[in-house]
Amino acid sequence: MQADHWKTQIVLNEGEQLKHEGSRTSGFMGEEDIESYSVIGPDGAKVGSITVRDHTAVKGFRRTIYAIQNDLAGKVIAETRYTVS
Repeated sequence: MQADHWKTQIVLNEGEQLKHEGSRTSGFMGEEDIESYSVIGPDGAKVGSITVRDHTAVKGFRRTIYAIQNDLAGKVIAETRYTVS
C-alpha cells in the first residue's frame, strides 16, 4: 500500500474538502509524523477533522499509517490503519 492510501478511506460528502491545518513530529527520535486536517463543508464551515499518524519503527524501518476522521462532536466517521511496503 502507498502512504496516501488513507485518502481513499475517508468519507467526504458532496462539496466537502480537506484543509491542511498543521504538522508535527512525536517520539524520542521524531519517528512519528502527525498531520492535522479540517473537513470544510460547502458553506466554508468546519464540519470535522482528520488526524494522520505516520510512524516509522526504529527497528526494521516499517511504516505504519493510522488515520482517523471525526465529526465536530468527536464521533468517529472513518478509521484506517495499514503498513506501507
